[in-house]
Amino acid sequence: MSQPGYPGIVGHRGAAAVSAENTLTAFARGEADGADAIELDVHLTANGELAVIHDATVDRTAVAGRTTGAVSALTWAQLQDVELADGERIPSLAQALAAIGVEIHVEIKAPAAAVPATELVRAAGLFDRVVMTSFDIDALRDVRAVAPDVRVGVISAAPTPQARDAVRELGAASLALQVRQLDDRMVEEVHTEGALVCGWPVLTSDDLRAALAAGVDLVTADDPAWCRAALAALRH
Repeated sequence: MSQPGYPGIVGHRGAAAVSAENTLTAFARGEADGADAIELDVHLTANGELAVIHDATVDRTAVAGRTTGAVSALTWAQLQDVELADGERIPSLAQALAAIGVEIHVEIKAPAAAVPATELVRAAGLFDRVVMTSFDIDALRDVRAVAPDVRVGVISAAPTPQARDAVRELGAASLALQVRQLDDRMVEEVHTEGALVCGWPVLTSDDLRAALAAGVDLVTADDPAWCRAALAALRH
């Protein structure tokens, strides 16, 4: 777990640096390697299933079987023909929620997935340890409209006026920004508005030092084990 004065670690797509991203294996690896939270991405299939995958198509991550196609144009059965690295398959959001034991950051990639994903999280009784996040502010508005009590998180490459306004409008629990866009004054301002700040992506020791210098609450890392070891080294 995170230590006082040091940020919590969010496992990016589970543990994307060491396991096939956004798979049940990656989520288990991220949790085992010390992530305080697991981040995953959600799209909606042609027949309304919530699929855990980052891209709008399967083309980048597929290695065998069905190797091309838009997630929104494929049924869940067709999506299961996609073979990922290490023989992995694309999980459903329901499978992921059931498998992960720590906090979960559900990033809405397809706006159409916002409401059904939120309703699934509600049905699973997981509002206490799920944060619904997105770059798409309208998607977060849809989440908030159906679930005023769920935590939401704004993601932005930079602390734009639009992102800062969205944090206030939505009463967001967090604002996630690229590490190179962070500074301690801005982080303090976000804190005064009641939101946590997450730095992403933390891939190197320099990234981690920058995040620590800015005073972030969370860091998103592809390799949670490395990140935890690097934090320990800096602590000592």
